[in-house]
Amino acid sequence: MNNFLLLVVFGVLVIYFYGNMNLYKSLYRGIEKEKIILEGKIQHLEEIKNKLEKQVEFSLDTINDAQENLDKLRESYQELKLENTELISRNKQLQDRITELYASVGNVR
Repeated sequence: MNNFLLLVVFGVLVIYFYGNMNLYKSLYRGIEKEKIILEGKIQHLEEIKNKLEKQVEFSLDTINDAQENLDKLRESYQELKLENTELISRNKQLQDRITELYASVGNVR
């Protein structure tokens, strides 16, 4: 009887551990599937991050190029404005000189 009781207890423990082992195996498989899915998502997010970093880098280069172009245009504009002012002044001087010459031609007659 003693042996039978030990066999029954041992049998119950074996069934309990076997059931738990299957439960833990299925939990492990589920965790492994979730891990694979999460690794895929992480890889996808890293790809998006790298893509966005490249876009930001390209945008910064474009902004820097545009800033350089604006600086050059500003300098050219200032030079042209200065040249235009000089030409207006020169034109006024020439107009005054023409008026003086016409006046002196009128006085010669």
